[in-house]
Amino acid sequence: MKRVLVALLLIAAVAAGGWYWASPWWALQSMKDAAEARDVTALSRHVDYPAVRASLKRQLRARMESGERDDGVLGALVAGGIAERLVDIAVTPEGMRVIFAAAPLAGEPEPGRVGLKASDMLVRRDSIDRFSMIRRDGKPGTLVFRLRGARWMLTEIELPPQGLQ
Repeated sequence: MKRVLVALLLIAAVAAGGWYWASPWWALQSMKDAAEARDVTALSRHVDYPAVRASLKRQLRARMESGERDDGVLGALVAGGIAERLVDIAVTPEGMRVIFAAAPLAGEPEPGRVGLKASDMLVRRDSIDRFSMIRRDGKPGTLVFRLRGARWMLTEIELPPQGLQ
């Protein structure tokens, strides 16, 4: 009886470890499949929209308050107070679909544009309840996922520093 209990505990530990190791890739594959199938409901199960919007707005406010000058479009939008409203408009199920669909939806990105495409990113474990997707080319721009219950949720998009292309 004792051996059976030990065996069951060992099986449960191996299963939990396997789930934990594979779950980020499983979540990302689910998001990719949903994006390509245009199933925004399934995709939205993995996105905490209020948290993503709040993280982007926080970064944009910090840029505005830092006094650093950015002569690009983002700088003009931040200075004009329009950027936060655009975040609300852009961080939608359709906006997330653009990030997670493997095939380009509108051709190649424009030169100098920050391209956050999940298919061009690598998974990096940050802690037991957090992983990030970082760009393969080493440029800044990160998608941050946190474990919420038994599901990985996109909670932040970290923008690259101002002026960086």
